Amino acid sequence: MSGPILEGREATFRDILADTVAKDAYLCLPPARGVFHGDVPEGERRIAGMMPHYGLFFGPMSYVVRRRGGAWEVEARIAVDPPAGAGARLELPDCGLAGALGGAISCRGTPYARAGSTDACPGSGEFSARATPAAIRALLARWSAEVEGYWNRDARAFGLPVRYDFDFVLADEARGRALRVDLAVPLSPTCGRTPYFSAMRAGWSLPVLAHEVGHVLGLLDEYEALSGIVRCYPKTPFPGAEISRMGLSMREETRLLPIHHYLVLRRFFCRAPESIDPYAGAIR
Repeated sequence: MSGPILEGREATFRDILADTVAKDAYLCLPPARGVFHGDVPEGERRIAGMMPHYGLFFGPMSYVVRRRGGAWEVEARIAVDPPAGAGARLELPDCGLAGALGGAISCRGTPYARAGSTDACPGSGEFSARATPAAIRALLARWSAEVEGYWNRDARAFGLPVRYDFDFVLADEARGRALRVDLAVPLSPTCGRTPYFSAMRAGWSLPVLAHEVGHVLGLLDEYEALSGIVRCYPKTPFPGAEISRMGLSMREETRLLPIHHYLVLRRFFCRAPESIDPYAGAIR
């Protein structure tokens, strides 16, 4: 599915494909060529369920996939509750909000995404802003525009007919407008290695956020379990997965490969699972 870019890495990504499908309640494996370039009827489906991570916990996936005009559209909306308490500050990964916030942002040092580290929170600089409503709105607007940009950039690079639309919103606004929400979490004002379904973190760089949204779309990590959590155990991608956004999340140059787009889209073709509860049937 990825041509020359996977040369010498085929076995790793074959295993990733097989493992992800085996763990998914959406049980089908349509041909990749038919998914990307076949004559697919127009329609829309909400995909929802749970995916197992490291054999330790289940994480939610939820998104809408739509076929329209001979192309695919994928939408996901993440709602956040802002940090509580007056005077809180947002740790940021770079100076990217300087244009929107002007002098209200403090930034110096090397942006996290350019630190050359395999740590998602390298502490290579000091970037922060007061957690005002204006700052939080600017942060969510930046995430909405630029995180989907990573996915759309990579889909275009491989000539795939799919467009992504990710929307980060305040939870109160989502409730007030009765918007569909795919994931609802707190907005943590810091950086840190925590599961995507426990919080979205202000200190995560855009490449890391693009990886975390991959989990919302049902993709799994492509690195050794729990590596990167502590400094004595650095992030260790599967052999060959260092080119993948799901392998080394924090690197600007890693990519969402055709296999990732396929895994997201293929569920459109699958029979709906009887239950999205991973423990269904475990207790009678």
